[in-house]
Amino acid sequence: MKNLCVSALLLLFSIGISDAHKYEFFNAEKPKVLTADLNQPIIRSMFTRSLNGYFKHKCFWDIGMGGALPLLSITNDSEKLVSVNVLGDIKSRFIVGAHSFDLLNSDYTGGLNLLMKKAFSLPGDTEVSLIHTSSHLGDEVTIDSATYRYSRINYSREIIKALYHQSLPRNATHTFGAHYIIRKDPEIPHGRLALQYDISVPFKFMGGSLFANSDIQCNQEHNWNADVSLQISLRLGRETGQIFSQKLTLEFYDGYSRQGQFYDKRERYISLGIIAHI
Repeated sequence: MKNLCVSALLLLFSIGISDAHKYEFFNAEKPKVLTADLNQPIIRSMFTRSLNGYFKHKCFWDIGMGGALPLLSITNDSEKLVSVNVLGDIKSRFIVGAHSFDLLNSDYTGGLNLLMKKAFSLPGDTEVSLIHTSSHLGDEVTIDSATYRYSRINYSREIIKALYHQSLPRNATHTFGAHYIIRKDPEIPHGRLALQYDISVPFKFMGGSLFANSDIQCNQEHNWNADVSLQISLRLGRETGQIFSQKLTLEFYDGYSRQGQFYDKRERYISLGIIAHI
């Protein structure tokens, strides 16, 4: 991971070595926000009802706090060519109905994001991220083993992601790309490659903005079975002039759990709540 970070910084230096390029710290363009991607570092507060799978008929409160902090931009004639952001978030799942609102699981993410505008003469934007994630079972679940019967594992991963963002007609956008797990613990099941496709389509609804979002990921370690996330979101408040872009969101997910401690278990659920990003 250290060597990869050094390589990324050297790449940035080589891009900006020309006198025509200028550096500007803490004013980078933010990476694209894929709200239907459950690994996206954003703000989430969602009530979740499990429909089937490992957590059948249980209720949860899923919360997340994270996003991107601008680090560096490289410009040419006032146009941002390259932006570097620091990514980070904390996601937690609490068990609704438990005697002390028990914490089931927490996931922690940190990384670097490189966003390139119209790289390699392509019309869209190219994004490369180096991400570390780790997961921890809640203390209540560990202590009350008679009720939960979940065993703690040492879960952590380093992942490199390459995504391409492109505009579609009617202000729709889509994203496609691949992930590769550089290091993972546990190492089983085997397989390190994943493919991703995400699409967002806006609609006008009662004077506001409605969004239909979906994300599909297929992982080699899960025999290329598709993980599908579908969302219908209504923007709350004005489109501009707000610190946070907030959306009331109805979400459906069917696939392998994105809770790190349960990464090899399938779940199907429906959620309702607020999603926001800076």
